[in-house]
Amino acid sequence: MNSKASVVLLLLLGCSLQRVYSQDPTTAGTTASPTTASPTTSETTVSGETTVTTAKPPFSTCAAYAGAPVDLEAISGDWYEAGRAPDTDVSQCLKYVVPSSPNANNKLEVQMEFVNTADNKWDHEKDSGLLPWDANAQNGIFNLSIGETVKLPVTLKLVDSDPKSYALLCGYLGIASNEPIFKVLTRKRELNDAEKKQVQDNFNGFVSNTDLVWVEQNEGKCNSAMRSAGGFIVALALVLLVLQRNH
Repeated sequence: MNSKASVVLLLLLGCSLQRVYSQDPTTAGTTASPTTASPTTSETTVSGETTVTTAKPPFSTCAAYAGAPVDLEAISGDWYEAGRAPDTDVSQCLKYVVPSSPNANNKLEVQMEFVNTADNKWDHEKDSGLLPWDANAQNGIFNLSIGETVKLPVTLKLVDSDPKSYALLCGYLGIASNEPIFKVLTRKRELNDAEKKQVQDNFNGFVSNTDLVWVEQNEGKCNSAMRSAGGFIVALALVLLVLQRNH
């Protein structure tokens, strides 16, 4: 299993197919160094807390978003996937543990825990993966390439975050995409209806007229089984290619 591809795919989709993608880290994307747009400020409210977030570029589309500096220590720790759009995967109960600093090879080792519901099963699995901590990543943009023979560029972007409660990510395949995938992560595992409305409102501040699909995070249900993932990762490229072909 290629750890770098694994963590990005899990962040975007969760578990859907048993297929391992290889990646050459020397050809990780063809993007230039991060660029900077005119900054703005915004307020994020989740779980009763309102925080004025760090100045950041405006958001129009995932492909056009220029990124903003990331405080790795502030966003480190446990995160739970609360919602996604569109609903393209079969994973539930997703938990990510982000390190506060890169390792000796300048990589971020992200720990993951999730439930695979493929084939009407309920398998609780664990995995880990490496993300590059380069200049783009420090600006919230992770550029990778996946594929066994033909390398396909994948981009993951941290669009917005309140380190205490909320993070919004988007991702796509290729240089640009009309079918990005969005993920909303929260510090709190189970959200009540009022908190879900706050998350939805925050999300619609970036992506209008789109409803999030809520991810199962009931602690009792999520902890009903446990086993090692053993190389079980997602086929993000295949799903995104299908979405593109349908448009």
